[in-house]
Amino acid sequence: MPEVALQMTGVNKSFGGVRVLKDVDFEVNKGEIHGLVGENGAGKSVLMKTLMGVHHPESGRYIVGGNEVRFASPAEAQRQHVSMVYQEFGLVHFLSVAENIFMGRLPSRRGMIRRGKAYEESKKLLEMLGSDVSPRALIAELKVADQQEVEIARAFSYDPVVFIMDEPTSALSFDEIRHLFELIRSLRDKGMAIVYISHKLDEVFEVTDRVTVIRDGVIVSTDNTSEIDIGTLMERMTGKKISAGVVREEAVKKAEKNILEIQNFEAKGMFSDINLTIAKKEIVGVAGLLGAGKTELGKAIFGALPKTSPVTGKLIFNGKEVDIKSLSPGKAKKMGIGFVTEDRHTEGMIADQSVAFNVTLPALNRVTRRFVVIGRMALDLVRGIIKAVVLRPPEPGRLVRLLSGGNQQKVVLGKWLAAQAQLLMLDEPTRGVDVGAREEIYDVITELARGGIGVLLLSSDLREIMRISDRILIMRHGQIITELLPHQTSEEKLLELVLGVEAANK
Repeated sequence: MPEVALQMTGVNKSFGGVRVLKDVDFEVNKGEIHGLVGENGAGKSVLMKTLMGVHHPESGRYIVGGNEVRFASPAEAQRQHVSMVYQEFGLVHFLSVAENIFMGRLPSRRGMIRRGKAYEESKKLLEMLGSDVSPRALIAELKVADQQEVEIARAFSYDPVVFIMDEPTSALSFDEIRHLFELIRSLRDKGMAIVYISHKLDEVFEVTDRVTVIRDGVIVSTDNTSEIDIGTLMERMTGKKISAGVVREEAVKKAEKNILEIQNFEAKGMFSDINLTIAKKEIVGVAGLLGAGKTELGKAIFGALPKTSPVTGKLIFNGKEVDIKSLSPGKAKKMGIGFVTEDRHTEGMIADQSVAFNVTLPALNRVTRRFVVIGRMALDLVRGIIKAVVLRPPEPGRLVRLLSGGNQQKVVLGKWLAAQAQLLMLDEPTRGVDVGAREEIYDVITELARGGIGVLLLSSDLREIMRISDRILIMRHGQIITELLPHQTSEEKLLELVLGVEAANK
């Protein structure tokens, strides 16, 4: 019989009178990678946060390593060797990598902080992850993927017996994900109990030993991963049948006018020789790994690259050439270009403001008269956007931070719809979004495109690229290497192309 490392029984938790966990029983064995899956709001993260002491349950029993525990705070849980990598980063941007990893416990001697020791220990942890992030770098200077690695390194620094990972690969490249999987497998083989929470079901099937489904705060099933298929898992997660495969019909060719033309676009060290067109009512998908140059391309079109990285080439929008040297996000927005960035929390929304505030912010010109906001006009606009993006719950006054990840992303899409964007660029639009919400977002994007706008989809999710693109461009090492039609290819072929045939055949 396997030794149980973590046992949770009879866990109940409510928020505002609404029960979000209902008599939950969950256990993880020593030396096991245990997947925990479910839609957004199903209770996955809340359950783990009750263990960590972030949330305090109404009832429940927790046993770690044979001892009954009840942690008052995450710090206490970490001291008892239970660590969690949270989906939302908790890093302090003005501190260094080492200061974040050892926050509150920096090594010291005779009252003096030993920063050299902190840098040395941080470097060891990061190298163990295969990361080349400098321990001396400020968090604010790091890209999202590097920040994710720092979060993981911080959790590892507590030498956990139970290690909880909530969407750990959401910002990692293909190679970084492969290394992380190797690492957690080695930790499992040494006896660590690992809880792996992810919306990426292909990862769940690749790396976990068992998988538990939670839906609406209730445990639905626990199975050996090798004994269940993806279709059954998705059905249990959503409570309805969802096709596990991508069914893609040939896009109907229409003679629509190009809204965007790019010729010989280049930003040194980021991308080069980029040529592409996007027509009205067309979704063009750019597929590539994280670091392929997709994000930088989107930022260049939006005028958001730093001035230290000048862009050369020609950009034609709605038939008129744009002076790319003077292009800025403000000018791009006025022209009718919208950009949904990969980091919605820091760049796409104001979480402590309402849905109405977020939606109307980029569209004030539509709801003001002589610099005064007309309440009725604003409310009518917001209600129309809520209906268009199928926001749940449909409440203009609800704070955005209280929405699920999928509905937060709908708000970000909605604000650009309110701003009447003619070209919408989407960078990893379903990052951290569950299966059901993804389908809804795909439907929203498709409806927006068929309504007349052009869409540039920048994504490392090949299923996503296949699901909604009319044309697919493959980007590797800063260059577009080929163009495909979705009905003439497959996910396997796309993977070979984004990796390079040599890498895919290793």
